[in-house]
Amino acid sequence: MDGSQHTFLFADLVGFTSFTEQVGDEAAADVAVAFQQAASHLAADYGCEVVKSLGDAVMIHGDEAPRVVGLALAIGRDLQDESWCPAVRMGVHSGSAVRRAGDWYGATVNVASRLVDAAAPGEVLISVKTRDLLASHDAMRIADLGARSFKNVGKPLGVFAAAS
Repeated sequence: MDGSQHTFLFADLVGFTSFTEQVGDEAAADVAVAFQQAASHLAADYGCEVVKSLGDAVMIHGDEAPRVVGLALAIGRDLQDESWCPAVRMGVHSGSAVRRAGDWYGATVNVASRLVDAAAPGEVLISVKTRDLLASHDAMRIADLGARSFKNVGKPLGVFAAAS
């Protein structure tokens, strides 16, 4: 087990199923690949790694919560005005995790995945644990959304929305 701190970002294209029905399989696949490439390029700029692409979503790992949250905000900012890109929603959580065969596992990864599912289009949700790791909020606004319950997570978690 790796006892160090990790931060995970899940980014997902909102409404991709209906988008695919509207534009067709070929065009939708092109958009998903363009999104994955944009996320990968930005992740490298922030010292993070794309762990995997999951169709219309990406899972990103970083060692420093401020970099990962900054990356999430950059993805939202850079892609929001792109006519080819549907809205993006994101979830970020920090904690311990285990790496196996090039992938990451553990409760931290699971919670980050739950956060992205709860995010609205264009929203970056972060956990209280991630918020506490941000040394300064000068470059971003953090709004307290209160405690929320998530499927298969034992107790409610403090959730915040991050914005530039």
